[in-house]
Amino acid sequence: MPVPSNNRGNANRQDEVRLKRLTNLGVLSVTCDDGQRTLVVSGELDLSSSWLLDHPLLQIGADGAKSFTLDLSKLTFIDSAGVRAILAARELCKARDCEFMVIPGSAQVQRVFEVSGLVDQLPFTNRGADLVTES
Repeated sequence: MPVPSNNRGNANRQDEVRLKRLTNLGVLSVTCDDGQRTLVVSGELDLSSSWLLDHPLLQIGADGAKSFTLDLSKLTFIDSAGVRAILAARELCKARDCEFMVIPGSAQVQRVFEVSGLVDQLPFTNRGADLVTES
């Protein structure tokens, strides 16, 4: 039985929204010579885009990094899937004996960590926040 056109339109619209949200996450990786690695994310880190962090996160330790900083200062939105990706990065660093730090995001982004009770559980720092500039 064919799908009514109005339902197909909703499905197409949902796909368009998902694709748009995917394009709203920017990942810029900056590696320093002294074993410090910084990953800057911009835009929206959510269910539809959090998987884009998988590859850069798997590089932690593979390149001998001693320190990994996740810079959220350019992030405009984060949901529970984005938080999960950050917690996974923390655990990966712990397993690979790599220092883990997080540069805080905007007030809206930080509010998610406050509400979830993670603001005191993650190593937030401003160290290195000014080292990365937008390209």
